[in-house]
Amino acid sequence: MTRKQPKVTLRFEGLAFQVDLRPDENARTVARAVLRRVFPARGWTLSPLNPRTAEFEARPAKGRRRLDVGAAWSASYRLRAEPRVIYSEPLFELPNDAQFPPPKLSKTAGGGGESNDPGTEANFEWSLESMHVPEAWALFSSTTPGDGVVVAHPDTGYTAHPEIIGTRLRVADGYDFEDDKSDPSDPLADGWLRNPGHGTSTSSVIMSSRGQQGASNGPEFVSGSAPGASLIPIRTTKSVVIWSMSRLTKAIYHAIAKKAHVVSISLGGPFGGKALHNAVREAQRQGIIVLCAAGNKVGFVVFPAAFDEVIAVAASRIDDETWSGSCHGAEVDITAPGSSVWRAHVEKDKGVLTFDVSRSSGTSYAVASAAGVAALWLSFHGRAALIAKYGLERVPTLFKQLLQSACRTPKGWDTREFGPGIVQARRLLEAALPAHVPPPTAQSMRRRPVSDDRQPLELLVHLLAPARRSEVVRVLASFLRVDEGALPDALQDVGDELALQVAVDPKLRGQLKAAAGGLRATAKSRASAGPRPRRAPKIANRSANLRRYLTQRLGM
Repeated sequence: MTRKQPKVTLRFEGLAFQVDLRPDENARTVARAVLRRVFPARGWTLSPLNPRTAEFEARPAKGRRRLDVGAAWSASYRLRAEPRVIYSEPLFELPNDAQFPPPKLSKTAGGGGESNDPGTEANFEWSLESMHVPEAWALFSSTTPGDGVVVAHPDTGYTAHPEIIGTRLRVADGYDFEDDKSDPSDPLADGWLRNPGHGTSTSSVIMSSRGQQGASNGPEFVSGSAPGASLIPIRTTKSVVIWSMSRLTKAIYHAIAKKAHVVSISLGGPFGGKALHNAVREAQRQGIIVLCAAGNKVGFVVFPAAFDEVIAVAASRIDDETWSGSCHGAEVDITAPGSSVWRAHVEKDKGVLTFDVSRSSGTSYAVASAAGVAALWLSFHGRAALIAKYGLERVPTLFKQLLQSACRTPKGWDTREFGPGIVQARRLLEAALPAHVPPPTAQSMRRRPVSDDRQPLELLVHLLAPARRSEVVRVLASFLRVDEGALPDALQDVGDELALQVAVDPKLRGQLKAAAGGLRATAKSRASAGPRPRRAPKIANRSANLRRYLTQRLGM
């Protein structure tokens, strides 16, 4: 008998907002004054997100009731109306349609619901060979490949697995944002929608030393693509399925504070938001290369991978075909091996830990593989020398350009959906450095801008792909019961709230996509999502602002 899965709902975490400062003003003082003025009867605790830009998170004070989803959006709209506030948005812990948990793994079963590829049996470094990593290692004469580079890794934390433990695992620089403590270890708590040991597995793909590390009684081993790199474990989540906008945002700022050089994010969600986007932008300004998993088994690239500033990584197989579970789209920048990849594995049974090495699948491993290659590139050229030549902000841009131009493109490769090809590490390291790098733009990164958080329409077009933009405009205007000419103003009012609802509600997303021609529609779905519905669409916990659009009179 199949156990009924518990219902997953949005959980309010706090309000992110930014204040406009005048000369010589204290940011925290201004932020507190704004909160008291807008919410005189409500207590908040205030913590900085980015002190440099006067961005904060306000959470309900201890003992205060958390807001439901609709009330959280209403509170955000009230804060936006304050003249000293540049932006405000609610932060939620939310379900992730992109990274459903794989089944328990065995020596013959792979993650993501697929059997392991027979070609990977006892072929422990196939994923590295696919990217020509061993050939790239050969270019290092006096140092271990990846030496001197620090990779920050927001995930489920770490365990003392023989494949990753040692001085290069910088535990003291990590943090646990899940339980708000300094120890980022993974408690390995099992349960539905949890992925115990995920952070350990993905860390090993980045930085495990080459060869057998005593993790298995058999011949199995995992070699990381950057065996000399250091790694900062940051516990951000219990699971890659339920993720926190607040904790991931803080994890990125923590990586910046600890002077990481690369950030590898093997998790994601269906919605980004301005606070998270600003954290990614700040990382790029500090010269940090941010790589993110494109996501698994949904119809769009997840966030933060969909942000233009990051490197979104899809997954391939040993035969150079794309992995069937990988998300794909115009937002993908590159592809790396992610199906049936050897990685460290840990299980906890009655308090006893078992360490071994086995195979699993997912874009989690693809991005980890690519992050190790980023560490190789920085180590090979010397990060300080790159910064001296190009400046901090242009180093990530240069890396993305060279990564894409140096990749290999298998015959018949779909460059529109999976980027220009598969990572080729040796060619990347041997690529000549240009004399000049232009400022970072979406065009210079070979992708169209799809995730500008100032334009909610772009986000909705992204979520409803592959529907045509013109059809999305038509359907959204009908949905919000406004003329198409009035749609931009309506989306300025409630567009990001609507986008979150579309992102986390597969039924609503399917209805809108069907109405916009993004998938084959049934008569029932067309009737429920066609133009000018006579009944308000069923969106639970909507704000008063969104309710006003959905219930206003027809024919306005």
